[in-house]
Amino acid sequence: MPTDAAEVLLAHMRARSHVAPKRLEAPGPNADALNLIFSAAAQAPDHGRIRPWRFIVVPQDKREALGHAFVQALQARDTNANQTELNTAYEKAFRAPCLVLAVLSHNPSEPQVPAPERLISLGCAIQNMLLMAQALSIGSGITSGQAMNALSIRELFKLHTDEDCVCYLAFGHVMAQKPQRTRSEPRSFVSVLD
Repeated sequence: MPTDAAEVLLAHMRARSHVAPKRLEAPGPNADALNLIFSAAAQAPDHGRIRPWRFIVVPQDKREALGHAFVQALQARDTNANQTELNTAYEKAFRAPCLVLAVLSHNPSEPQVPAPERLISLGCAIQNMLLMAQALSIGSGITSGQAMNALSIRELFKLHTDEDCVCYLAFGHVMAQKPQRTRSEPRSFVSVLD
């Protein structure tokens, strides 16, 4: 039987929506809110208790370095990129007041946990973070792209050879709310084995 807590949780899930980093402005989450967001990540399922993921916060004083890494990544994959494209790549580093990189680990573990289970664990951690941000009235969004595992990005974040960048999480104040999208009803994606 549904409880009041379940209804509140579902309401936060329904209210949560992706907000592009360029539509997020200061203030971002303060230290206490960010701690709650990361504490929510720690509640994710974790087969074998190996925590096959980690998060790296990109502080404001490192945004310029990230912008240059984005430019280098674009130049590495497109030697004909024009100045407008290079400027756009650079500027992406300065969107959203709080930017966090999600990293997935493939390092050997005991027990050995397959890659899909590791990715599911990271996905659950990210969803928990997004829901906590929603509960705190903080906007959030997920971005990725072709530069995710470019050499310049990997070097900037000092990734190990058995780690992959998966996405960036952006947090901040929503400049303008967009209409809520229609969510699927369970009957549209649930069936019973017969």
